[in-house]
Amino acid sequence: MTNLETNKTDFERDIKIEHKFARTLKAILGNQFIVQDKIEDLENGTDFLLLKVNPFRVGVRLRRHKYYLQYPNEFTIRWERPSGVDTEIHKIRKGLVDYILYGFIDEEENKIIQYFIGDLAVFMKTEIKPIIKPNDPLDSWLAIYRLSYFPEDFVIKFYKAN
Repeated sequence: MTNLETNKTDFERDIKIEHKFARTLKAILGNQFIVQDKIEDLENGTDFLLLKVNPFRVGVRLRRHKYYLQYPNEFTIRWERPSGVDTEIHKIRKGLVDYILYGFIDEEENKIIQYFIGDLAVFMKTEIKPIIKPNDPLDSWLAIYRLSYFPEDFVIKFYKAN
């Protein structure tokens, strides 16, 4: 199998995982960003009222269990491609993405076992230098970051299954 065929297979598998967890991801994001208005509840008897939701964009990356075993406290962002096409870091720098949801799935690929939601505005203000390593297969280079190097307000939600 060529690198191009391997990359396509990996990409297709990643897309399938994203689609498989789409409802769960929407629930996670809804629980984080759609909040109950207590005044509406107490004064008007309305439990949830959405008059306006400000648009926001979230980059999602779900990693397989083998990466959780090796790197549970790290996250990666695609840094560069040989073709020169914009990668995730370019899109973040351009302000096209507001948050990152980065998580790991269990061995059976049935549930998300750990994730965090990070505020990319905070990410952009830091001067943390990542470790840059080639991806395997070499279709891109990845920036590796440790969560513990970021200020507390970067992670707005962290979840780890028991």
